[in-house]
Amino acid sequence: MSDLTYPRTGGGWLAVFFGLSACSWVFHFACHYYRLETKSGFAVGDWMLSRTESVAMLGLYGGLVLVNLAGIQWVPLRFLAALSTGLGQLCLGLLHFYRLRHPFRFEVFGYPWPLAASLREAVVLTAFGIVCLAVAARVAAARPGSSR
Repeated sequence: MSDLTYPRTGGGWLAVFFGLSACSWVFHFACHYYRLETKSGFAVGDWMLSRTESVAMLGLYGGLVLVNLAGIQWVPLRFLAALSTGLGQLCLGLLHFYRLRHPFRFEVFGYPWPLAASLREAVVLTAFGIVCLAVAARVAAARPGSSR
């Protein structure tokens, strides 16, 4: 039976995929956690994130980590996990591409984020976001009752 639909397995490429997807959010989670612990700044353009907003980001990124970890074993969550991770990573990647074309203030821990780092983030996050959306489409096509 396909690794996409077999409900009792976390094995195969999907287990690795959802594990990597969970890990992809840990960096963002850790960034806000460290920023809160050190009481340092985090700014995107004119938006200086408050401590409350960083706590909300911890909840968002923590939730994305958990849904991807659950998707390793729990088949019904796989589409949601892949779709939400794909859209989220793609949005962050496109934000960095936009920053390369139209530079704006981006500060992490009170330090300016270099444009070279935005280039790296743009490429990696956008590519991974596209891969996640492709996996979401494949998972959706493998659902019982799908037209495929």
